[in-house]
Amino acid sequence: MKLTGDQQGIEELKKLREKDIEYLKFLLQEAKTNTDLRTSFRGTDGQKYIILFVPGENTFKVEKE
Repeated sequence: MKLTGDQQGIEELKKLREKDIEYLKFLLQEAKTNTDLRTSFRGTDGQKYIILFVPGENTFKVEKE
């Protein structure tokens, strides 16, 4: 799994991995299976982020909403 995009969003996902890995797995699976290949989450700072799955590259792109 490769993450690209907003560095602050990637850091928030790393924090989430430490805090609740099952929720992180859920978010990534949700991005892979949604019809629009995206899901969103809020970081610890309250900022909303979008995770986009790019199937051709098998990567996840993180963006601020």
